[in-house]
Amino acid sequence: MDKRDIKKSDLKVLERELRFLEDSAVIPAGTSTKIHQLYEVQRLSFTKTLLYVGSILIGAGILSFIASNWEEIGKAAKFLIILVLYTGANVAGYKMESHFPKTSRSFYYLGVIIFGAGLFLIEQMFHLGVSFQQAFLWWSLGILPIAWVLRDKWILLASSIFLLINIMDSPYMEGHVIPFWMILLIAVIYLTNEKIGFTNVTGFIIGLLSLAFIGTIISYFVFDNPDYPSIYSFIYLVIGILLVLAKEKGEIRDIYVVLGYIVHGTAAVILSFEGTWPADFDWAYIPFSILYLLFTLFLIKRGSLLSIIILCVMIFRFYLDISFDFLPKSFVFIIGGFLLLGFGFYFEKQRKKGGGFA
Repeated sequence: MDKRDIKKSDLKVLERELRFLEDSAVIPAGTSTKIHQLYEVQRLSFTKTLLYVGSILIGAGILSFIASNWEEIGKAAKFLIILVLYTGANVAGYKMESHFPKTSRSFYYLGVIIFGAGLFLIEQMFHLGVSFQQAFLWWSLGILPIAWVLRDKWILLASSIFLLINIMDSPYMEGHVIPFWMILLIAVIYLTNEKIGFTNVTGFIIGLLSLAFIGTIISYFVFDNPDYPSIYSFIYLVIGILLVLAKEKGEIRDIYVVLGYIVHGTAAVILSFEGTWPADFDWAYIPFSILYLLFTLFLIKRGSLLSIIILCVMIFRFYLDISFDFLPKSFVFIIGGFLLLGFGFYFEKQRKKGGGFA
């Protein structure tokens, strides 16, 4: 029977839990060994590495050659070269699928690279007026069906990253327009990620995409408001807290809970500065910081390790803010170093107690 691939960190967790179950007499002695034999730690494939790096180098070499001779090639010949290279890479990948799957996949990746580079070259050739971020949108759309058909997590990850680059375009971030069509693309990428086998990295990018889309809506309404930093921060603070609390109902994956901690922690740090608040309420940063620290302590009591990190950041932020005005710089760094060592010791101590990261 083929062994199931598993990450080394996940295998350690599995081993620890199986030992606990054996010690508690929940499962018979020796069962953990039998279960352990069903798994094998994932290892970096030397063959895959060679093939994938080779495909990237070939793609870079071909495109470099075309680019260096771009002015001497006619428009029709340029377009034909790009089309032939893209088609050839995908046909080669298809032909090799059954007998040489790893080599086949490297040709598909080569096709993805050629497709993206071709977009930029064609835009330059016909002067289509497409912005840098818009080109990444078309690159994402072009390879998304390939990710679905091949069930390939890396192509899907590339598609989601290209979409994230696109949504950071200034017309969206500055509130000129809301890209409502982005909702459909985020949903497609999310469902594809679920269908082909959920990966946390792609899930994290999907979360960033969703937050960026929310940011475009906020910008559309408040970008010209002088108090927009506090408005942004409060909205993302609420979103982050809601993501964290959603864990209690088991409605979302852990990666989105982690993202929630990052979001509300970042928003809280921003709101802990006096200058973030409107002029009439600039005093509010102190009571807000106190309330947020109490909330963080509540999360720590429930066993959240990420909340310990957030608490350390908040304490260190106020320490630097206060100490620079009263202490020599050498003492600031020395005391700050001891604080960080103390935070690290406390964090390690809590991890050994078995607290959940999120």
